[in-house]
Amino acid sequence: MVYGKKIAARLTAISVAAMLIFTGCGETKQASINTEDGITNILDYVTVEFDGKNGEGTAFVNVDYDGLETEMVGGEEKIKELDDMSDLSRLTKYINAVSSISLSIDQNKELSNGDQVTVTVSYDNTAAESAGVTFGDEESRTFEVKGLKG
Repeated sequence: MVYGKKIAARLTAISVAAMLIFTGCGETKQASINTEDGITNILDYVTVEFDGKNGEGTAFVNVDYDGLETEMVGGEEKIKELDDMSDLSRLTKYINAVSSISLSIDQNKELSNGDQVTVTVSYDNTAAESAGVTFGDEESRTFEVKGLKG
């Protein structure tokens, strides 16, 4: 029981580390968690925030890792069930799948309102398959630069 909770804590720690890498300032918009279709679309949990002056703006990629992990595992109830030692192997597979996710943005500085930036996602297919997770086919999403100051 304790080991499962330690692994769940590690899963959270990985999420926090990843958020520090990809998260900018501000709140992350929460995506709607859909466990019915069995597909976790990573980019549904990604938002981009823009800050600075028009022509000198900066983009920050934000990821709702809590929502992503909840959908990936199959919902809140499934997460609560993953707390005994027999789930150690399953938890490790989820950790590997989450830690394999990589995001990149094509442009994150010297931005102007109306510009387009594209966030691209990649992950280890083997890690996802091992965890029994199906990430969607969407590999990139474009966001319009908005809200930069005069």
